[in-house]
Amino acid sequence: MKQRLDFRQRGVALLTVLMIVALVAVIAVAMSGRLQLQLQRQQNLQQQEQAFWYGMAAEAFAKVLLRRSLQDQDTVHLGQDWAQQGASFVVDNGQIAGEIKDLHSCFNLNVLQQQPERSQSGRIQPTLAQRSFQRLLEQVAPELSMPAEYLTARISDWVDTDSLLNTAGGAEQDDYAGLQFPYYTANSLMVAESELRLILDLTPADYQLLLPYICVIPQNTNFKINVNTLTEESAVILAALLPELSQEQAQEVILSRPEEGFTDIDSFLQHSVLAGLTISDEVKAVLSVKSEYFKLQATTAYLESGFRLTVIFKREENDAIKVLARRFGGQG
Repeated sequence: MKQRLDFRQRGVALLTVLMIVALVAVIAVAMSGRLQLQLQRQQNLQQQEQAFWYGMAAEAFAKVLLRRSLQDQDTVHLGQDWAQQGASFVVDNGQIAGEIKDLHSCFNLNVLQQQPERSQSGRIQPTLAQRSFQRLLEQVAPELSMPAEYLTARISDWVDTDSLLNTAGGAEQDDYAGLQFPYYTANSLMVAESELRLILDLTPADYQLLLPYICVIPQNTNFKINVNTLTEESAVILAALLPELSQEQAQEVILSRPEEGFTDIDSFLQHSVLAGLTISDEVKAVLSVKSEYFKLQATTAYLESGFRLTVIFKREENDAIKVLARRFGGQG
């Protein structure tokens, strides 16, 4: 009887030991899994951090490149080093790529903040910027989901400082408050092109149509177009500014531009295509051969991590290059 009891006790002890060993094994496996997860997370953070610093290196390089390219230059044109497209550099375990764009070769949406005037009869007179933007919409986005004058009015209402409708087709606080998911209008200048997606009834397809031609210069409402940095694709902006000029004629002017650009606006206006046009002083004031604002779009890769950086630069009077804004990720 005693031997049988000892045998049972030994069996219970063995089962207890096996259970303890199994429990320790489960805990060890769980700890090992957590440790591997933590190591992978730390590795990902280190890779992302390195990709970030590659992006900051791209910003520093762009500042130097802009300063060297523009120092003591009277004009800004696409023949300068800063305008080289498709720049890419191989670095340790990664790559840095980027391009610099002149923000005076696209339509700055913030210029639509300028308020229209009323004639003596009480009729609203759109500003030059509003008229130009409407013509631009009609030429590059004929399939827009709303009339061009409506989108022009809604952007103007978005960036102005009040909550009053300026023209028919506009949209203000009450229109956005009535949405299924309501939100406030900015009633201030835009900070990025992506803000356009918040405009009432604007579709993703509309946004993609406009993206190649628009830009946003932070805290700037000056309407200025550099005729030396327009491309064949963006020449339509010139046609929108000059109603008598067709898109094909605008492209002809840009394609026949001197390699180092026009030396001044008078030489630009002497182009054979423009010779017969009546160009007002108001329009001439918009045209320029100089630029102050530039945008860097840089993408970096390090091992399995990637990073995207958008930087807005301003050229100061002493040719110093100042960083106005940075955005990480997104579409810039």
